[in-house]
Amino acid sequence: MIEKILNNGASDQIAIITETGDQVTYSKLSIDVKNVGSTLKDRELIFIVCRNDYVSVLYYLAAMDVGAVPLLLGSDTGGEQLKQLTDIYAPQFILTPEAFESVSNDYERHSIYEHYCLYRSKQQVRVEIHQDLAFLATTSGSTGDPKLVRLSTENLTSNAKSIAEYLEIKADDRAITSLPINYSYGLSVVNSHLIAGGSIVLSDHSLMEREFWGSLNDHSVTSFAGVPYHYEMLLRLGLQRLNIPTIKKMTQAGGRLAAGKMEKVYAFCEEKGIKFWTMYGQTEASPRISYVPSEMTAKKPDSIGIAIPGGKLWIKSEDGQDISKSSETGELVYEGDNVCLGYALSAADLALGDENKRVLSTGDLARSDKDGYFYLEGRIKRFLKVYGNRISLEQVEKIVHELGFEGVAHGQDDQLVVHIVESQTIDLEDIKRKISDEAGVQLSAIRVDEIEEIPRLATGKVDYQCLNNKV
Repeated sequence: MIEKILNNGASDQIAIITETGDQVTYSKLSIDVKNVGSTLKDRELIFIVCRNDYVSVLYYLAAMDVGAVPLLLGSDTGGEQLKQLTDIYAPQFILTPEAFESVSNDYERHSIYEHYCLYRSKQQVRVEIHQDLAFLATTSGSTGDPKLVRLSTENLTSNAKSIAEYLEIKADDRAITSLPINYSYGLSVVNSHLIAGGSIVLSDHSLMEREFWGSLNDHSVTSFAGVPYHYEMLLRLGLQRLNIPTIKKMTQAGGRLAAGKMEKVYAFCEEKGIKFWTMYGQTEASPRISYVPSEMTAKKPDSIGIAIPGGKLWIKSEDGQDISKSSETGELVYEGDNVCLGYALSAADLALGDENKRVLSTGDLARSDKDGYFYLEGRIKRFLKVYGNRISLEQVEKIVHELGFEGVAHGQDDQLVVHIVESQTIDLEDIKRKISDEAGVQLSAIRVDEIEEIPRLATGKVDYQCLNNKV
């Protein structure tokens, strides 16, 4: 696997600049990977509680190299969450930062590598793992959820190559870890740059910290990746004030950035000579599915674009017919070598082969235009039934955003709940009436309240589970 990920890097070329500023060449990285991998074995499972640092990347690559199967978990994973996953999947190894909460008593400390501890299971239980399974991922940052995505080497490498192709990533491109590497978007940035022979600057700082921007400029980073929340934050802080002279590319995925905000980001990039791509994907697709070519962003600001190289997109009607050319709305379907093998809900599922056969029903409602560009209309599951009427939560959130407020919608059947970030100009009753009028929801079924801030996962996505606890 390591040869496939690192196949284009010249031996003396920088592959990684660590969080402490050390420069690691492709040759040195390969040696370090082999050394770390000597502890691991083929068809064994390893949990990696990771940060955006060299040790985490090293163990990820080492596991892939020897045929062990890694699951990357965020450093914010709680002890109980880790125990739940450990009890279900019984990994042979667990790697955690030294300061992490203690792991299960079923594990003993095997070794220490810099500031990480590697634990090995005391049990002799050996989980059967299918020969094609190479990597496990949580779904949309849902750490602690037993549902995992099963991915193969072909899934990851085909997607990394496709991303490198349409983003025109070359050996002189350098990205920074602006997203957690346990998040599929963040990991794809690492994979696509390494597979193209480029380099990665590791940073565990947030965009709100001076150290992040210091690393970006000190190491002449050329590529920046962000989710909508990141770009919204940069717009609030003043995008024009950013001093990023070496940035040549910016990408956005992980959700929809409102068209008006998209246009502002694009205008900034045009002024600075930066290419800007918006993209769409799912963890189940390793993760990239579509992109909007940079030159089409201004013309198609609401679109998720076209299928990535090697992939195919189409719209499926309720009876399974292809209605892509009709402009009607249906479920978005993707086909390609990057479609995952399937899901795992238990250790027994790790023995399963390819259940999807290269086809992914995304669960998103979409339509296409005459140029073959696709547009999302909402999630099939992000609808409520309110007194018999089907209500799109995306539509409700769009109404709030068009009124000039930041808000999120959720709830349960017969009750729509809308949380709006506190503002001096807010009129909750007025917003409630507008939602009722435009979305066709009875006033008595709507609850609108203020919230100090929207809870988010480490990936920047809205933490709807946390919001549901507020109902």
